[in-house]
Amino acid sequence: MSGGGHIRAELWEAWTRKLYSWWHHYNAEYLAGALEPPVIELGDSQHRLGLWDGEHRRIVLSARHLEGDPWTAVMDTLRHEMAHQFAHEVLGAGDETQHGDAFRRACHRLRCEPRASVSAAGSARGAPGGEDERLLRVLKKVLSLADSPNEHEAQAAVNKARRLLLDYNLDVVSLDRERQFEARSLGPVKGRRASWELWLAMVLNEFFFVEVLWARTYDAARDRDGSVLRVFGTRSNLDMAAYVYDYLAALLPRLWAAYRERAGLTGNGERLRYWAGVVQGFHAKLGEQARDLAAGSEALVWQGDPRLREYYRHHNPRVETRRTSGVRASEAYRDGVDEGRKVSIRRPLSDAPQGFGGRLTARGER
Repeated sequence: MSGGGHIRAELWEAWTRKLYSWWHHYNAEYLAGALEPPVIELGDSQHRLGLWDGEHRRIVLSARHLEGDPWTAVMDTLRHEMAHQFAHEVLGAGDETQHGDAFRRACHRLRCEPRASVSAAGSARGAPGGEDERLLRVLKKVLSLADSPNEHEAQAAVNKARRLLLDYNLDVVSLDRERQFEARSLGPVKGRRASWELWLAMVLNEFFFVEVLWARTYDAARDRDGSVLRVFGTRSNLDMAAYVYDYLAALLPRLWAAYRERAGLTGNGERLRYWAGVVQGFHAKLGEQARDLAAGSEALVWQGDPRLREYYRHHNPRVETRRTSGVRASEAYRDGVDEGRKVSIRRPLSDAPQGFGGRLTARGER
């Protein structure tokens, strides 16, 4: 066997062990151990992500799926095939159509979508809603004004975008309009999380109308366990949260490079403290803006979306809250906080069909 083939065989063995581990986790977490373990195999299918073979009691997942897609997407497929297994072996639905009522009930138990296709971000995607699409178009137009060379005009555009989001979400919740929720993964899979990442998750949760979770996951390419930031919400809110996440994650290294040159620093020892300060300063700025809005009217106080919380709890029945030890308040950290209070979310520069997309510009960069 060639060296490359040996490495691939070792990965397949590791992936199979990991699939069995997650199968047992979901069977215990969502089905109270109702299923008997099947044979789990990797296949070479180029088109089918997964298969439940009831005759031979086996689940087959595409190795290409594991190689090319996030683990959250693979786990959606695994739960989808487990739903077929549950419908067949527990609910006795052998004679019904493949995606019949018993299967849909099994999908509800296993927190997966009845349809088989998943997005690259690891969640099932349906047709975009009309209200969501209209809001995204308006937000894109408003944020286009945030590239004004006049800082006051740029900030006014950002404030208007956030007010549009607030008004929209308050209206949706107060009138209890029909809305569809999804989950999406943001950022890389990592073993440990820095303080700036925890603050960034707080920014999204408190000011951009999504619920967040640091979810246990797996990096199949590197055969490493880790965590990833999962966000839950409507399509428009997820797109905005993803844009803010990507914007700040791309902005921080540029701000640090400029700060290190100004401060005459030769190393990166203070980099993570500075980043944490920037995101914490941005969090404080958004909090002050939210309080200013609420001071004008109690109707502008965001209390959350009960339906979203229900959806979040249904998909994450055993959420644990942990505290971080924080960051030492060094000079670089305090300078980062000051810089974070000046950060504005700038516009995207492309008209990507999904979300916002586009090149990101730092404050003052043209």
